[in-house]
Amino acid sequence: MVQIPGVSRILPGEITVTPPVISLLFANLVTIVLAIVQHWDLATVMFIYWAQSIIIGIFTVISLLGADNATLAADLGKPIQERGVSGTISTRHVRAYKCGLAGFFTLHYGLFHWGYYAFIVESGIFGSVNFSDPNIWFSCGLFFANHLYSHITYRHEGPKGAGYVNEQFFRPYQRIIPMHLTIIFGSIVVFALQVFGIDATMPVLVLFLLLKTRSDIFAHLAKHAQEETPDEPVQYIG
Repeated sequence: MVQIPGVSRILPGEITVTPPVISLLFANLVTIVLAIVQHWDLATVMFIYWAQSIIIGIFTVISLLGADNATLAADLGKPIQERGVSGTISTRHVRAYKCGLAGFFTLHYGLFHWGYYAFIVESGIFGSVNFSDPNIWFSCGLFFANHLYSHITYRHEGPKGAGYVNEQFFRPYQRIIPMHLTIIFGSIVVFALQVFGIDATMPVLVLFLLLKTRSDIFAHLAKHAQEETPDEPVQYIG
């Protein structure tokens, strides 16, 4: 990996360039190019990033279920059960704890994204999504490949106990901040300018792409830095 200084005001601070970071930048760049070339509506771009957020949720569930039973039990203050030893917890109960946490995350995260889908796709505020366009699914596939590659690359790093589980549970919500901000403020800008007969779709699209790409890189860096040292606080520099 390579450490490089901040290259612009969009990406301040030091950037750790690794293959997963490069693939993430590539997926975002391809999506931006396709959006411009294909003249996508804001809704199409936001749907692709909605799909990426769903992909992140899927790998979060996999990570939660993949936490180390013995490390997690020790962090919870009850070592894995041994025959004749009191004050311990069985592997079955640790697995049930992980499944319960993963289930709660799936429900909560899924409800958030159900609401986003309704607002992005079904409301028609940001345009329409042509689901027959293969470029949409190609872009979604790139993001899936990136997160699969990232998951495989980092899956064996750091202890996977309580600190890891907490980080995995809460980190995905930071990835939806750009989408959330664009939905709220972007719709206000679009409606306000349309009153004066100004089409603001492209400016809002550019703003969203900048926010999204910037957030993606730093969320990725912060996430995997925390995986390596889950008991140490990580400053989110994005």
